[in-house]
Amino acid sequence: MRCIDCHGGADAPMRLRVWSLAAVDTARYLVGSHREPDHMKLALRSKECTQCHTPIVKRPRATLSAEQEEALEGRAGNAYHAIRPHDAVRMSCLRCHPAHTTDGDPKAQFIARKRVEPICRECHKTLGE
Repeated sequence: MRCIDCHGGADAPMRLRVWSLAAVDTARYLVGSHREPDHMKLALRSKECTQCHTPIVKRPRATLSAEQEEALEGRAGNAYHAIRPHDAVRMSCLRCHPAHTTDGDPKAQFIARKRVEPICRECHKTLGE
C-alpha cells in the first residue's frame, strides 16, 4: 500500500483537490517553508475506502431471520457489516477503522474495541450489559 492508494481521491473532483494541494505543498517544500502536517487538510471519505473494499461482506444467499442476524453478531470479522439493519447506518468507515492509529490492529481490520464500543452504544444503549 502506498499513501496515494487511499489519499489520492476516489473520484475526479477529489483527485483534482488532492493534486492541487500536493502542488502547493511541493512548492512550499521547494522554497523551504514546508512543515510536517498535524492534521489532514482533505478528510478521507468512505468512497476512498470502498474503491477497494467492495463488497465489504458477501451478502447471504437468502434473507436471514432476525434470530439468524443476531447469531452473526458473535461471528469474527465483519459481523457489523453482515447485519442487514446496519446497512441504513450512515457513518464514515474511518470512524471504526482508524488505519493510522496504534490501537487499530490490521489483523482485526483496524478495529479497536475501546474505540468502537462507544460508537455502538450511540444506538445500542445497553450493549454488553
